Amino acid sequence: MTKEYQDLQHLDNEEKDHHQLRRDSQLQKELQALKETIHNFTGSTEAEVKALSSQGGSVGKKMKLLESQLEKQQQDLREDHSNLLFHVKQFVSSLRSLSCQMAVLQGNGSETLCCPVNWVEFHGSCYWFSKSGKPWPEAEKYCQLENAHLVVVTSWEEQRFVQHHTGPVQTWMGLTDQDGPWKWVDGTDYETGFKNWRPLQPDDWYGHGLGGGEDCAHFTPDGRWNDDVCQRPYRWVCETELNTTSTQPPPA
Repeated sequence: MTKEYQDLQHLDNEEKDHHQLRRDSQLQKELQALKETIHNFTGSTEAEVKALSSQGGSVGKKMKLLESQLEKQQQDLREDHSNLLFHVKQFVSSLRSLSCQMAVLQGNGSETLCCPVNWVEFHGSCYWFSKSGKPWPEAEKYCQLENAHLVVVTSWEEQRFVQHHTGPVQTWMGLTDQDGPWKWVDGTDYETGFKNWRPLQPDDWYGHGLGGGEDCAHFTPDGRWNDDVCQRPYRWVCETELNTTSTQPPPA
């Protein structure tokens, strides 16, 4: 092999190596560009996913807020409807009682079942609401003189009725534990009956400084029950069964 041929072959190999290096460099550039494209695409996609997730969370919160507002409005409507029905019943009851009393006062000679004047009818009973205060024993004695007793509450409806007429004032009811366990004055079973005590009541508290515990129950301004010293001068409510009425109103 001549020297010229060897030199030519060597040059040819160098040229091939050079071309290979150029191709490798181009491949590396293309590979780097592809990596950057993939990186940019991944970053962009992640940003879009986060944005969609954030929007989805915001929509979810708005949906929950709207659901909560709708539920509150429905609850308010139910309460308004219930209160409206209650007032309508009270109006009808008062109108019926007034008509009955007018018939009695006209003296048409027929026996009519209605409450005495100044008493309010509700579910077969008559109720009288005081405007002054007395200790529990005196209030119960007053009711007995009217052939009645301090009010005995046996249902939520009766509770609402009494609370509606008494308003936010302390008012005695016919419930006491002066002789041991809690008892209703008309013998209604206390243990299995309706109750509406305030939390942690009755507590028979002795810290009031008036002597003894708390043996008489009353309505508090919000309608729930509390036990208190029987000598406190609270208002009271009398209750009696609906019977043939007389034309004589109760004394003041």
